[in-house]
Amino acid sequence: MSFKLSYYNEYKSYLRMNSSLINQHAAYKQQIQSLSSSMEKSESKSNSKSNGAPRKKPKLESPAIPKNPFKFRWIKLCVDRLKRRYQKQKKSITLEDLIKSTQIDLDPAEKNWLFTALKENPKCHFDYEKKRFSFKPTYEMHNKDDLLNLLQDHYHNGLGGILLDDVNECLLKPDEAVNELKQADLLKTITKSDKRTILFYRDTSVETQVDDSFVEVWNTVNVKDITETDIESYLKRVGITLMKNLDTKAVAPKKRPAKRKRKVKMLNSHLTDEILKEFD
Repeated sequence: MSFKLSYYNEYKSYLRMNSSLINQHAAYKQQIQSLSSSMEKSESKSNSKSNGAPRKKPKLESPAIPKNPFKFRWIKLCVDRLKRRYQKQKKSITLEDLIKSTQIDLDPAEKNWLFTALKENPKCHFDYEKKRFSFKPTYEMHNKDDLLNLLQDHYHNGLGGILLDDVNECLLKPDEAVNELKQADLLKTITKSDKRTILFYRDTSVETQVDDSFVEVWNTVNVKDITETDIESYLKRVGITLMKNLDTKAVAPKKRPAKRKRKVKMLNSHLTDEILKEFD
């Protein structure tokens, strides 16, 4: 009987121990499930942020300057206005007054663009101290006398002529100045194949009068059938010496590269002729 009671007590303690273990295991399992669910939620949120569609950046409206088709017309109007001021008043002007004189309606962004474009234009000069624009011509001239002095300087210094286009941008009435100098025999013009006219100073001191009869004889002489050898022989007969070594050097013919002799490896060179015999 005592044995049965002891066994029964042990069995009760075993059941109590197992039930406590079962309860602990159930609590632990529930804790693990709650932790895993919270971790899955956090991962899903992070994945939705990382894998989701990126936020669209707000499109910045492009300025109206590149799309405006009249932007180069603004520059032309301003440069023409500066050129007129140079021809008449020869005074500089601010950007605000220049815009008002050309009657252009611009917003602040367009004004900034025009300000930069005019500063970079080769026909515009900007005074950084006074903040004013002025025309920048190729040559500094304001009247007929300035044109004549410039032509004389080019003539004596061997600089050639001056384009009529450069004169037109400097003088208010360039045709009158050119015609007056032509009538005074101080200027001559040459028109090139591209229809651009060049002005030259005319030095009358080096011009000589030639008799008309000599000009007629000169024009009647035919030299089409005369070669250089004929002219050379004629000058020798008359006793006129010639300048030598003026002919261009003849180009020497290219020498063909010599064929390289092919090296043949000699065999049995150590054998004497007595040993080697030919057999027919």
